[in-house]
Amino acid sequence: MNAKSLQVCGAVVLTTASLTFTNCKKESNGPPEPEPIASQISRAAWYDTYPADASGAKTSVSSEAVKLEFYGWGEDKDHTFTLDFPADHSKYKRAIIKYRMGAWNQGPSSYDNTTMVFVKNKADGQWYEITRAFTPFGNSFGASWERFYYFDVTDFLPMLEGTTEFRIYYGGFDATATRAHTATLTFDLYEGKPERNTVWTAKVYDTSRDGNSGYRAWSYGCEGYDIEAPERLGKREFTIPATVKTLELRVAISGHGHDLGDFPDRAGYQKNNAAEFVSNTYAVQVNGQQAQDKGKIWTLCGKNYAQAGTCYYDRANWCPGNPLMTQYWRIKVPKGGGKITLDLDLERFVSQKNDIKAEGVAQYIIEADLFGFDK
Repeated sequence: MNAKSLQVCGAVVLTTASLTFTNCKKESNGPPEPEPIASQISRAAWYDTYPADASGAKTSVSSEAVKLEFYGWGEDKDHTFTLDFPADHSKYKRAIIKYRMGAWNQGPSSYDNTTMVFVKNKADGQWYEITRAFTPFGNSFGASWERFYYFDVTDFLPMLEGTTEFRIYYGGFDATATRAHTATLTFDLYEGKPERNTVWTAKVYDTSRDGNSGYRAWSYGCEGYDIEAPERLGKREFTIPATVKTLELRVAISGHGHDLGDFPDRAGYQKNNAAEFVSNTYAVQVNGQQAQDKGKIWTLCGKNYAQAGTCYYDRANWCPGNPLMTQYWRIKVPKGGGKITLDLDLERFVSQKNDIKAEGVAQYIIEADLFGFDK
């Protein structure tokens, strides 16, 4: 992977010392086009080098190295810890996480497993996923192995204030007394006036909280457990405060399982290991109107760094040893605030499994949240 690459919505965009954005809209003498109900934002999911444009006085808050092992099935079994942040987040303009993947004792554990980090929002008592990353196939790495990734989490700044609670989930059983992965989080807070302030947040979907597959996910295509049912990816209604001037939807979705089920609406579909190794899309509906573009649940792994296992196989929004390809959408804000409905729709799939907790059942881990800003 290029040391100066920027990961954006599943694509690799080569960068130099700076990025230049140009207005590509054609000149028009007619009336302006109406704002789309929803449109995907070209925003970095993560960085493999520290963001070069980070500037200003910095305050850093770090966790200990957390040994990643299976803690238990439910949220109440997650590894928990607290970090002490400055008492007033409003003096900071930017927040960046340095995420260190490391080795425990003799080296990392063997397999590519899901790790999710949640922060508790004191304002509403909800847990929001702040990062998701996947461990590498660690068999060939030794005790000194480490790798770093960087996330811009400025949207979460109001949650990073005073004593703050965190949870970590690890979805694997491969840790031993001598080999395991570790995660260390360092939050860098930069002083200054922010370009915009997060003034409102809301959860849309959260499979970690109410998943049905046993792996903090929703099974996909199992009879009697439609992933589009109201209690899963069904329609949600929100009242947007008048203080919200721009609204963004953060979609974190990763596919897992090796299910040889069928997509009955795909002509000529060749059965493969869904949902991890099958390309898919999701549609975004706002107030019953579908966005023109669809979100992709797929990323290319052919340029992944060397490790054991199937590290070069393309996957459903992730590659072994790397973070999730989180995606962002701009949602049209009702003038002066008001109600909106949101709905994410997946293509119809029929699982070969009869049990939602069967080994290898197709499933998606989904966290979707709304962030409202004052500009």
